[in-house]
Amino acid sequence: MNNTSTTASTRAHIADVITAVGPVWVAVIALYVLSAILSPAMFQPSQVLNILQVAAFVGVIACGQTFVLLVGGIDLSQAGTVTLINIMVTSLMLGNDANIAVALAVCLGLALAIGLGNALLIVVLRVTPLIATLSTNSILFGAALIYTGGAPHGASAPSFNWLGQGNMSGIPVSTICWLVIAFALAWLTRATVYGRWLYATGANPVAARLMGVPTRAIQASAYVVSALTATLGSLLLTAYIGSPSLGIGNQFMFASVAAVVVGGTALTGGVGGVIATVGGAIFITELNSFTNIIRINTGTQMVLQGTIIAASVLLYRAVSKKRR
Repeated sequence: MNNTSTTASTRAHIADVITAVGPVWVAVIALYVLSAILSPAMFQPSQVLNILQVAAFVGVIACGQTFVLLVGGIDLSQAGTVTLINIMVTSLMLGNDANIAVALAVCLGLALAIGLGNALLIVVLRVTPLIATLSTNSILFGAALIYTGGAPHGASAPSFNWLGQGNMSGIPVSTICWLVIAFALAWLTRATVYGRWLYATGANPVAARLMGVPTRAIQASAYVVSALTATLGSLLLTAYIGSPSLGIGNQFMFASVAAVVVGGTALTGGVGGVIATVGGAIFITELNSFTNIIRINTGTQMVLQGTIIAASVLLYRAVSKKRR
């Protein structure tokens, strides 16, 4: 009896620790240790910084996806946004520092237009978010093809490239930008009236509306934030590679959703947070690194990533039911 009680107490203690730390952060640590065992070079600080630098790109984009999922939606147009912004900013900068301000202004204007376009389709015209944003994604990719004629040209400016390639006290600037954006958005969701409205809208839009929450405006704002973070992620990635690419956004269509879901944000809305998404982005990046270490092909990587996403959804659903 005593052994049974001790075992139950130990399990409860472990569960409490995992809950306090966050399941995604436990997974991040566990996967890193496993990767380091298979490849001791992973223990080097440079490898940790490299993971954080690569994670920054999907991490920034996933921050906006978190807002959309919190209100019960989804944004599959982020991939197209990343591609179009990359094409536009390089074609406007043309490798010249003097063109940075104009290029950034145009890109931020495009981000606002994309976000408002998605909001119009979903909030006003009542198109299903999956269909609406998938359509927008196709439009954006098509616009990039038409604009370039299939042959992208231009380059990002040298001073601008510092955002993606530079470092401060040994820490990549892109990582610093990501964490600043993430903590700012986390504060917005957790410490403001807007944040409470965001969660209320996702949890129960009808009840929230009856309580006076401007649910339609909140939903629209989430898609604008998503477009803005996709734009910022694209700008950081462009500063990192320094050149245009029509395929640059493909990797983010589902990667941003994966990072948010692995972080524990519910697809049904009202549950989750930006800080957990940071952990999800690091985990997804670690997973890609891990699959390279064990040398599995791209197809297997996709299968593994999809399996982990499905398992994450089932795990968080089981945990939420147990709590209730």
